[in-house]
Amino acid sequence: MRNIITRKLCVFLFSAVFLFLQGCINMSKQEAADKPVSKQVVDSTANYLIKVNYPAEPQDKEEVMKKWVDLKLSDKKFEWKNLTAPRNEYQINYSVVQSDSSQTVSYLMNEYENTGGASGNQKVTSFSFRNNQLMDIQGILNFSNGNDLQLTKLLAAKAASDTNTFSAAMLNESFGLNFLKKDGISLDTAKCKCDAFFFGSNLQCYVIRNEGIGFVFGKYVVGPGSSQTPEILLDWKTLTPYLQAGFERIPKK
Repeated sequence: MRNIITRKLCVFLFSAVFLFLQGCINMSKQEAADKPVSKQVVDSTANYLIKVNYPAEPQDKEEVMKKWVDLKLSDKKFEWKNLTAPRNEYQINYSVVQSDSSQTVSYLMNEYENTGGASGNQKVTSFSFRNNQLMDIQGILNFSNGNDLQLTKLLAAKAASDTNTFSAAMLNESFGLNFLKKDGISLDTAKCKCDAFFFGSNLQCYVIRNEGIGFVFGKYVVGPGSSQTPEILLDWKTLTPYLQAGFERIPKK
């Protein structure tokens, strides 16, 4: 009887250990499937070098980042097809920002181009995802009733305290604030030489953080070259009056 009980106990323990290990393996496989995979593309000729590193994010069901990269590469190769001067370089790299509280993941794509000068230029583009969907900034922030202008002014005011990174003159010019009339609201079409100005364009490149939303700008857009691609963070308390009614900063579980 004791031997039978011992054998049954051994079988039970073996089964329990097997099921536990199988669960760990399945969890590891799921975790691996949920993590982004880095993709690389390299192309070169005697006159240029193109190196691209971009993410394949599981939530990017429509492969919008891959399509964006493909378009960038196609345009650059067409632009450079008749190059005769050497030392031309084009790169795309990325960084990732995750917000646990908002349950989002943001990718900041950094384009670097150098055509032989002392230092190259950098542009930035962002993609944010939640619940397997690409997020639109206008799904988060309400731009109506002049909110896009007020948010732009908040960005400029926040940046004004950091004179080492940002230039007030460049901010006001790039943000379109120099185009306003004395009332600070109406657009002076003569100054901007345009019929309209969309202040929401200043808010298109962003990453979602636990603390708030960081708005990122290309090199030479809002500050000197030494600033590289600076970020201006507006915290959630500041952004609360401008959040869309349907947007949940902390999603319900």
